[in-house]
Amino acid sequence: MAKKPLPKGGSLFSRWMNAVPSLLTVLLLGASLAGCDPPDDPLPRDAVAQVDPILPDVPWFELPEGWSEQHPVLSPNAKLEAHLIALAEAMIDRNPADGGGRAWLQSSRPVDPKGATTNWRPDESLASRPTFEASSFHRFEIVFEVGPLGIEEGGMLFVSPEAFWYWSEAQTGDPQAPGYTTARARGDAVELRASQSDASFLVVGRRLEAGEKIDFIYGAGDAGAQVDRYAERGSKIMIGVDADGNGFRQWVDEEVLIDITARPGIRLLAFGPAQVSPGESFEIVASITDGPGNRSRWPAATEDASGVSIGHFAVRTLESSSLGIETSTSGLEVRSTPFAPKRFRLIPAPGEGTIRLRIEGLGALLGLAFDLPPIVVRDSEKRLVWGDLHGHTRVSDGTGTPHDYFAYARDIARLDVIALTDHDHWGARPLDENPDVAARLLETAHSFNRPGEFVTIPGYEWTNWLHGHRHVLYFDNVAPIFSAIDPATDRPDELWEALRGRPALTFAHHSAGEPVATNWFFAPDPELEPVTEIVSVHGTSEAEDAPFSVTGGIPGNFVRDTLMRGARLGFIGSGDSHDGHPGLAQIAARQGGLAGIFTPALDRPSLLAAMRRRHTFATNGIRPFFEVHLDDVAMGGTLESISDGSDSGERNDHVLRIRYEATAPIERVDLIRSGRIATLPAPDGLSYDLEREIPGLSPGEFHYVRIQQEDGGLAWSSPIFVDQHGAASTLRAETN
Repeated sequence: MAKKPLPKGGSLFSRWMNAVPSLLTVLLLGASLAGCDPPDDPLPRDAVAQVDPILPDVPWFELPEGWSEQHPVLSPNAKLEAHLIALAEAMIDRNPADGGGRAWLQSSRPVDPKGATTNWRPDESLASRPTFEASSFHRFEIVFEVGPLGIEEGGMLFVSPEAFWYWSEAQTGDPQAPGYTTARARGDAVELRASQSDASFLVVGRRLEAGEKIDFIYGAGDAGAQVDRYAERGSKIMIGVDADGNGFRQWVDEEVLIDITARPGIRLLAFGPAQVSPGESFEIVASITDGPGNRSRWPAATEDASGVSIGHFAVRTLESSSLGIETSTSGLEVRSTPFAPKRFRLIPAPGEGTIRLRIEGLGALLGLAFDLPPIVVRDSEKRLVWGDLHGHTRVSDGTGTPHDYFAYARDIARLDVIALTDHDHWGARPLDENPDVAARLLETAHSFNRPGEFVTIPGYEWTNWLHGHRHVLYFDNVAPIFSAIDPATDRPDELWEALRGRPALTFAHHSAGEPVATNWFFAPDPELEPVTEIVSVHGTSEAEDAPFSVTGGIPGNFVRDTLMRGARLGFIGSGDSHDGHPGLAQIAARQGGLAGIFTPALDRPSLLAAMRRRHTFATNGIRPFFEVHLDDVAMGGTLESISDGSDSGERNDHVLRIRYEATAPIERVDLIRSGRIATLPAPDGLSYDLEREIPGLSPGEFHYVRIQQEDGGLAWSSPIFVDQHGAASTLRAETN
């Protein structure tokens, strides 16, 4: 197919993001509910091609040959236009002048009377980078210098701060609203005509020559423009160039970069390990954040003359603790640099039990306190570790650098395991088109990896608008990008075949609803997808009856529905954070997600094996200790169905054992057996130990536990599945 120009008016893909899909009812091919079976009366296979035009804005676009046969059933809420527009944009012959030029911040001034930032101008080298406080309002004066190939009359220029998340949107329609943007060419006989909507400007009168300068003002009105609420280094105000006006723009490489700092700290956070051995000392990591969870500087009053921050703390053993600590904790003094966490070690009292601690600030930190999640002390071959296996940075549609993402997970959230999963084809510079960016992400992940202490797992998000999003994790040093818009890997089964033989896993997420649900027509690969993400900032995809259901949840497309049809999936939660706060997405969002993983060692191979055994549980951001067994089989495992041998064929009862160390009082305990729910009385106290008989399960059934706390915290054990006697899975999870 010959490559042809897109219509004028900006990136077609970005324009789609604000458009209402108009073709889905025709193009979903009748897929409904779970999407597990082809429709009884689908449209003809050439039905898509009968729509004229396929993309109204791109009349020349045609589907690749055999497209309908390749995708007979789509996700129930597939965003078909997103996928097709990405294909169309890939067909465009890019003008070499697109993205040409450079931009810099000439000056800024605060317009928020409460803002603390002063007027700023660069030094002579233009090398200095200004700093602004999160959520403050400013007027930004930006100079753009046209690139060496110029810009044709009819070409377009664009101004946009980072699209995610809380910058004022650059706009030209309302001078009184935040983000109002103006443009003026310094040369004669040329006009930059505003679009009256987004901040795009048409070149009128003559072409712009190389080296000409244009003055943009972002935040030109009285309201100024608000910077992001999330702190990050090198935040961008981007300038886009569509040099010939064919509808395809590229962002200039030399963009306006600023640093956004946190507001003063108001929240003390402190975390330790989830589990330690008797007598083993453990480290507590304490930090301070502002309201949205940004890493803040310790108060100036804690700093000595040399600039070292000295924090004073008391550590209290709570009454709900069943085990104390040996260390004297009446007044700890901990030193660090002003932005670094405070780290100190404690020793448990002899024996086994659960340690529950409160960290209280003293002196300049008086009034700050935090109750740590429970720390279980016991002798065991496997330990509980906490992981967040899904999140984003500014490389795609998130905030912050990859370096700062990993540092936050280690130093603020105090996770054991972290994965960064920026999108393969989404954002200003998609990974599938920028292998150098993907290589830098991999290098950064490896630089933070410390087996036994802090494990990083390379990955990316397979951003498929036809069949649902999945993140792909690699448990070694190689992480190829198999794009969701590549016809060779744009279906789940094709992705799995590309990954076959690699130490890798895929995870479906927000699988029941928006922004795109999982197409369960493609049954999860038992080797490559043994676990699924059931909760994140998007909500829960476990079941319709679960609290905080994902937006747009589709009946029949929840994870439990898939289990009822025979799938075997363990459960994890992940943050899917976009705010630069992995492990703590719930601070700024209604909820987040975490994965509890039982593993014999903290390294990539052991974590891969643990997830293949489905020896995991999911939470919406809380950090309880949670174990479930049926007889001698741990959660995620497979139980053999054994008859009692009588002529009646009745099944033996099972012994259900639950141990749960809560982070807040428990509101309800749900036992979920193959879709049926039995609710147990809420226990008193934070420690919950249950042992009871339940009726025997039949082959093909599954059983898991869901616990809800009074503070809205939720936790789900991975299901235990039942096989015929003698046919148990080789992936049976061992007893702890």
